[in-house]
Amino acid sequence: MRRINNVAETTDNKNWKCLNISVRDKESGAVIEYKIHFYRKLNGWYDEVRYDSHEISRGKKSLAPHLHMKLGTPFKDSRDGEAELRRIIDGILPELKEITR
Repeated sequence: MRRINNVAETTDNKNWKCLNISVRDKESGAVIEYKIHFYRKLNGWYDEVRYDSHEISRGKKSLAPHLHMKLGTPFKDSRDGEAELRRIIDGILPELKEITR
């Protein structure tokens, strides 16, 4: 048995909105699926950061907890963009991995 809990959308002081959806086992109350989604619209673009518990591939849903980040940026020269991504991987990604454990 499944029960969907949809937490009301909330906004913080930096225009980020949060939508927190979980599916719980009806008997035990344990969370069996979730999507925690923060987003904001700036200059016609949606920045978003979200956790998903499942991946959908070929129409099948499977357990695969993961983090999505999508942030608007200016258009990049490919070499500059590659250098920036290397800096993100070397400097920011290890801290993100530590936070998301």
